[in-house]
Amino acid sequence: MTEPGLSGFGHPGTFINDVQPKDDQLYMDQDQLLQEYGMRASLFQLRFAMSMMHTVINRPSLWVEEYEERLEVPSDRQQVILAAHPVVKIVQASGRYAYGRRDRRTVNQVNYDYLAALAVFGSPPRFTEINPEQIELYPPTGECWLPTGFFLINYTQVQIKYLAGYTNIPARAKTAMANIINEVCAKGVGDRTSYQVGKVKRGFSSATFVTQDTYALLDPFIARALF
Repeated sequence: MTEPGLSGFGHPGTFINDVQPKDDQLYMDQDQLLQEYGMRASLFQLRFAMSMMHTVINRPSLWVEEYEERLEVPSDRQQVILAAHPVVKIVQASGRYAYGRRDRRTVNQVNYDYLAALAVFGSPPRFTEINPEQIELYPPTGECWLPTGFFLINYTQVQIKYLAGYTNIPARAKTAMANIINEVCAKGVGDRTSYQVGKVKRGFSSATFVTQDTYALLDPFIARALF
C-alpha cells in the first residue's frame, strides 16, 4: 500500500476521484484472484474493476487516504458525522461561529450573546483551530463529538482533515471486485445487450457491470453526505 494521498473535494459529500489505480494499489493481484475466486484477469481488468468500485463508493480508494470535509453542525448539537469511514485519525480541525436565524440567536450557558461580541470586535466569523485530541471520535461510524469553543457556545461549522480507510481490504470488497471482473469478462468492454452470430445469440439482463449483488456488497463503504 502506498502512502495516503490527498483527495479533492467537490460538491458536499462528494470526493473527487480522477486517478487511475496503480498496480501496487490493487486490492488483490492476479495470483490472489485465481487462488481465492478461481478467475483469471489482466491488470487492465483489475484496475477497471477498482475504478468501477470507486465510482460506486464515492471515494478515491478503500486504502487509508486523507480527506477534508466542511460540515454544518446541527443546531443545539455538538456532533458531526464524517462521510468516509472507518476513521483512522483526525489530523486537523477548525471551527467557526456564524449568524443564525433571528429566532435562534446564539447564546452560551451564561446567556452571553456571540453577536454582541462580534459587534465589539468588528470581525466576521473566522475559523479557529480545534485541538484534535479534544474531539471524541468513534472510528467505525465516523461520529465526532466536538469540544465547546472559546465563547462557550457550539460551533456552527467545522472543517476536519482526517485519515480514513483500511490497512487490510475486507473480503466483501474483494468479492465485489471479483463480481465486476466476471461481468466484464462476460460482456466485454461495451454495454452490449445482445448480439447474434449464426445460431449463437447472447443477451444481458443488466446494462451495467455493477449488479445488485455487487452494489449490496459495496454499500457499507459508500461515502454519503449526512446533512
